[in-house]
Amino acid sequence: MEKQVKQRLEKAGINVDSALARFMGNEGLFLKFLEKFLQDRSFEGLLEAVKNEDARQAFQYAHTLKGVCGNLSMDELYGLISRQTEFFREGNFQKGADMLKEISAVYFKIKEAIEKEKKGDE
Repeated sequence: MEKQVKQRLEKAGINVDSALARFMGNEGLFLKFLEKFLQDRSFEGLLEAVKNEDARQAFQYAHTLKGVCGNLSMDELYGLISRQTEFFREGNFQKGADMLKEISAVYFKIKEAIEKEKKGDE
């Protein structure tokens, strides 16, 4: 993997070395799954569920997103989503909902880095 690509992804909060180990060193497969992350609708579903105050759906979307982030070694986002998932699991909907601003900032930072990589931007 090119150094600048790795640095961009790491700056966005992705532990590239850990992810590559999980993908058995297959950079192409890892990058393909990062692109699939852009297509995943769990984040949008989470936003909608919180907007509608649907605690059950919010938990399900957060839990799904947690798994995706864990598998792609998105450590910062994984940590935040894990905390949010626990709030939802414990019935603390508002505490989980209150995390959306911080989660969104990290999510969009990662999304932007992946989109730049996909386009080949410097």
